[in-house]
Amino acid sequence: MLLRRITQHVKEQNWFAVGIDFFIVVVGVFIGIQVANWNASQFERREEAAIIERLQSDFERVKADAEQSFDFHKQMTEDIRTVLRSLRSGELKDDDIPAFERALLLGTVVQTSADRAGSFTELMSSGRGNILRNRDLLHTLVDYEDFLERYAFAQAFYVETVLLMTDPYKGAFEYDTDLRFSEELITSFDHGQRFVSYDFEALVANRDFHNAVEELLFVHSGLTLWRERISGRVNDIQKKLAASER
Repeated sequence: MLLRRITQHVKEQNWFAVGIDFFIVVVGVFIGIQVANWNASQFERREEAAIIERLQSDFERVKADAEQSFDFHKQMTEDIRTVLRSLRSGELKDDDIPAFERALLLGTVVQTSADRAGSFTELMSSGRGNILRNRDLLHTLVDYEDFLERYAFAQAFYVETVLLMTDPYKGAFEYDTDLRFSEELITSFDHGQRFVSYDFEALVANRDFHNAVEELLFVHSGLTLWRERISGRVNDIQKKLAASER
């Protein structure tokens, strides 16, 4: 209909009417583009909101895992210090027995955790990271991923150290090989349960055992620091996610 009108006005050389017709066409196209852009923008905002919700859920899990791992390695650091102090003094105090025996049984355990947010990995692999309008949040998430890469190298080194120390450490005492690592096992030592048997005087005289204890103290104190840094970064991400949600 509009095309016939324009053609008719051109034949009649009614240039004012032709101009009006073209103006209507241009305005119509412009409005159409604006509506399409608005629809696309609304779709992206809904998609961004869904992604932020998934990120919040993922980092709640990451935070819980990171804090659990931090608590374990902090506990092991304190317990192994008790072992080392007892060996150096040649005396095992009654109050130190739970920490001493917990360190014997669990000193070679490295507690891992799922530190990556699957939703962010998926977002970046699809090349859609720019959907996050909060650039500070995006950069923080990218920096967190880079930090995890560095942590992976450190963790691999610590695990290798633990493997090297396992024989001289666990070969110095006897323990129940059927035990399974759990939160209940960690706390059971404080309630007087005994899972290991050892000759304390023999441990004091065993230099290989001393060396293994020192190396494991280095491992657990290092992992405690790394886990603390991960928890701090996760807390920062959660704050920025909350700000982006508003």
